Amino acid sequence: MNKRLVVFLLCLALSVGLVTWLISLDDKKESPPAAPVATAEAAEPSPEQSAEPTAIPLEPISDAKLREYKDNALAAMESTREVYQAADKGSSSNVVLSEETVAQMLNALGAAGYTAVDYFGNLNVQNAQPLIDFGNAVNAGVEGEACYYVVHSDGTLHANNLAYKNTVASVTTVSVDWDDKGQANVYSTGQYALTKLELTAKGWLICTRDSGSGGSTWAVNGNAYTFLRLTPYDDALRQLAEKYMGAQAYSENNLFTCTWSTSDFGQLDFNSLFPILYSRYYGTVPLTGSNMGYIAGFETVPDSDLYIAPYEQFQEVICSYFDIDVDTLRWLSDDNSSYGGYYVLGTAQKYYNNITPKVPSPEVTDYWYNSDGSITMKVDAVYPAYGTDCAFTHELTVMETEDGFKYLSNYLYESENNIIPELVLRSERKNRIAAVE
Repeated sequence: MNKRLVVFLLCLALSVGLVTWLISLDDKKESPPAAPVATAEAAEPSPEQSAEPTAIPLEPISDAKLREYKDNALAAMESTREVYQAADKGSSSNVVLSEETVAQMLNALGAAGYTAVDYFGNLNVQNAQPLIDFGNAVNAGVEGEACYYVVHSDGTLHANNLAYKNTVASVTTVSVDWDDKGQANVYSTGQYALTKLELTAKGWLICTRDSGSGGSTWAVNGNAYTFLRLTPYDDALRQLAEKYMGAQAYSENNLFTCTWSTSDFGQLDFNSLFPILYSRYYGTVPLTGSNMGYIAGFETVPDSDLYIAPYEQFQEVICSYFDIDVDTLRWLSDDNSSYGGYYVLGTAQKYYNNITPKVPSPEVTDYWYNSDGSITMKVDAVYPAYGTDCAFTHELTVMETEDGFKYLSNYLYESENNIIPELVLRSERKNRIAAVE
């Protein structure tokens, strides 16, 4: 395997955990994972029996039922004791378990008969059938209950008890950790109304929290949706998404959100794409407005947030992933000969009005090899921020090379229902260029 690609994949694995953490429904701090493509997000643990008003009439859970949920969660936690005690927890105060240990804890829960998933959704759900049956029943308007457990990388466990009664859906969460004496301990519970509880045709269970029961912080950050993939995600498809699209697939670039080919690059914005490809090419962490100077060494444009990527370096990176000549690249991109390169603008929180930007994740649903040896993947964009497992669909074609691969084309399926991520940085870059030229 190409050395650059190996380094990139390692970097990619670290960065995706951070992205998933930002959109998580859990307010418990997590360490970045070592594997990408999250398919499940845990419900947010909240203070014991929050008294905040709920827009949806919600029958309070009885003390007896809450005790039952707590006892079940403690019993589930006990099934992971042996694995947790034998695990290497490091020497720091914050426990961070390895992927292997998390997988072992998940398997222990599965062997004990529990429905469970890891926090970042890197592993398939254990014992998914009860949730599938529950989801189908809810879709048919039939009352019922179901529970699943989420294993965190610090060894904690969150129970999500779903219920559908009198046409009202709800979730009651129970969060469990290990205390200083090594005993399982319930540290948080909460009950929340759901405005939506649906099992999609693709096998995603989607729960939408009622904004009236989530708290002001939760509402501002828009963490309304819990996504749980109940049907297994084939490893071959998962690896294709990781290799060719990565953690930043739809983040502030339009590589996969517009139609283009090597004969017509259309609206493809290479300036926005460059920071992502730079990180992949050199094996660095993702470039941002705060680290671009010292990681890449780019000079800034006076009195602006713009950086200048030197002509030769910009062209080397882009041409490593595209069959494009330098003249065409320069014609299609924003550059300035007096500064000696191309304009680049890194991400910064101030561009998003203090709201963390939400982006979809790629889900490869099919792939095939073409007569020229290239591979085409059909991809759905799973967009938790909008509560959909298919915000849009596109076909990406790539060709393997001796040094890695090149992008050949992308075709966006046109639909009036498409939800395409906004390119905030592109508009910010254009405005700043206009101000300095």
